Amino acid sequence: MPETTILIPAYNCGKYVKEALDSVLKQKYRDYEILIIDDGSTDDTVQVIEDHKCKKIRYLKNTENAGIVETLNKGLKMANGEFIARMDADDVMLGNRLENQVSFLKQNAAYGMVGGWYNIMNENGYLLNTSRTHQDPDFLRLGLIFRNQFAHPAITMRTSVAEKLKYDPEFQYCEDHDLWIRFSEVCKVTNLPEIYLSYRWYSGNSCNRKQKELKTAVLSLLSRELDKLNIPHSPEELMLHGAVSFGLGPKLFIATEKRKELLAWYDKVFSSSVLNERYEHNWILSFRGEIQRRYCGIEDYV
Repeated sequence: MPETTILIPAYNCGKYVKEALDSVLKQKYRDYEILIIDDGSTDDTVQVIEDHKCKKIRYLKNTENAGIVETLNKGLKMANGEFIARMDADDVMLGNRLENQVSFLKQNAAYGMVGGWYNIMNENGYLLNTSRTHQDPDFLRLGLIFRNQFAHPAITMRTSVAEKLKYDPEFQYCEDHDLWIRFSEVCKVTNLPEIYLSYRWYSGNSCNRKQKELKTAVLSLLSRELDKLNIPHSPEELMLHGAVSFGLGPKLFIATEKRKELLAWYDKVFSSSVLNERYEHNWILSFRGEIQRRYCGIEDYV
């Protein structure tokens, strides 16, 4: 049996899937299988995969378009590896990702999943930005109630934990964000400080096409997490909180009134008795300062 299953859901990615597979095959680490589940593609995705002729590929095609959550959960059941490395059919794996992430999990039993830094590129492969994600497990756990702290296709996780938790169909389009929150509640999570992925952002990208549905699901998820912390919130407060998650902070909170609204809301969030029992006061102050600087463009809130 392979040590790692590289789980790749695919839907109409014939234009990109060969590059994605080639990037996996360039990895030093070799103890893996590639499990591709085609979610009812109508383009030449199947032909491109069949033409690739890589013996490590296990290919399955859904009889109809089932959606990302059902497809991924099917992959969790079918995975033979002790670890599952996520990858999308239109992205590119970089660096020595597989060896480094698998080695980290083998050496650190308390951790259930590990991600990494990632590039964002356009449909033609031109670099748009680089995201250097946090590493501290405590920051990540709490940070997940402000915004997603991981790139889904850059994650490697323990199959045993993923099979128990599964992706939740209630959070279609932010199914990964929900899963990382639940991972962080049962084990440590982190990102390694190296670039392991080029994530392709373009009009055909599912997250791009389903922005309305994604934002609705994220707001529902954030509301659930605020409830867990016993933080009551109005619809207006939830929208403020969501604006940070959606990356609107630096533009939105330039306005003085909006900044005051956010700071009043954060006063409420960070006075949560649950948070103050879980973390030291100085740590919470430091965390809040970084959230406001990094995501809201606010340097000083005192």
